[in-house]
Amino acid sequence: MKKVICFLLIVMLVFLPSCKTVSDTDSGFDNNTKTGKVFTGDINDKKFTRFRQSDYCSHCQFVQTYKGCYYCKNRFIYFSSDGISKYMKLCSKPDCLHNDRDENCNAYANTHLIAYYDRYIYYISVCQNSYWLCRMSMDGTDHKNIKPIASAKEGCTAFFEHGYLYYYKGFLGLLGNVNTAIYKTAVFDNSESVVVLDVKDKGIAVDDFAWFYPQDGYIYIYSYSPETEYSLCRYSMETGKWSDFVNTEMCCQSVFTEENKVYWYLFDDGFYEYTYETGITKRVADAVAEGFYAISYNDEYIYAFQYSDKRDSGVAPMFYIYDRQYKLIDSVLIDIEMEDYILSVYLTELEDYVLLTSSLINKPPDYYLLKSEFGSGDIKVRKIGE
Repeated sequence: MKKVICFLLIVMLVFLPSCKTVSDTDSGFDNNTKTGKVFTGDINDKKFTRFRQSDYCSHCQFVQTYKGCYYCKNRFIYFSSDGISKYMKLCSKPDCLHNDRDENCNAYANTHLIAYYDRYIYYISVCQNSYWLCRMSMDGTDHKNIKPIASAKEGCTAFFEHGYLYYYKGFLGLLGNVNTAIYKTAVFDNSESVVVLDVKDKGIAVDDFAWFYPQDGYIYIYSYSPETEYSLCRYSMETGKWSDFVNTEMCCQSVFTEENKVYWYLFDDGFYEYTYETGITKRVADAVAEGFYAISYNDEYIYAFQYSDKRDSGVAPMFYIYDRQYKLIDSVLIDIEMEDYILSVYLTELEDYVLLTSSLINKPPDYYLLKSEFGSGDIKVRKIGE
């Protein structure tokens, strides 16, 4: 099951070869949201531009900005003005039907990977037999190709953070990988890419290189072996130093990394922590309950959400909320009609809400929880847009 989850993540990052019609013109911007409120903060606040580690959708599919929330699903970009309003395809053409793979629709970007930086939405798409870094205006207009980053034959696994794209030429976890380098390139100009690191310098073989992501000045690397399953190490982009390996057994989806610690959860076992300063791993709490649970760690809470391993089994997932000291605060039965029981009901969180989806494969967020109800014993599952 652990390898299946990582494979599903990889599948969500594969792009079909199709080229969006682009424009070289840029449109102006204002700070007015759909609700008429005026944003007065920093448009490049790091909460908008950082890699969203705790998202349970495939990473870099959900973006929070000063104008609203953007979500990428099935190669279309959806928008919600506040995160709990209905997610609509990002196209205002009056006669557009927003049909699947309609390249004339402004919301169509042929991508599963988006990011925000400095008043633009960035994405990766295949065009002219290459993977291109592209951008669009925040209203969905003015799509523009910026620069090629890899050939279609090579493939590309990529993540955004703070105005940079970090990428690998290939699809991690699939047979046929030959590269060991991770590249970095700015999204805001047409400068050349540079090699950030080479995993062979840490002794990680091509076939063992399983996953990576950028986070606050580090590149976190997952390697796989049949004996230890998944192990994690990190590379400091500031000092050029590597950390020791941490045997998490799990890949990224039930693991959370901070500068000082690594946190993870093992099914039917419990919660673990590793401290970088001491190099010590500790089991710190018991398992949630019997069965298959996935975990998302956030600044204030830990969410544990139940899966069923049979499609359409009729088993509604339980959702548990813990504080960061592993004390159970509350729980709620997510009693909604699910399309994909093997995948997650949890999608991401905002400052005041937890966003849920009845189909991680086919739908944007369609339900949510209010954080203000945590601890009340009476959490309501609410429909987005109602």
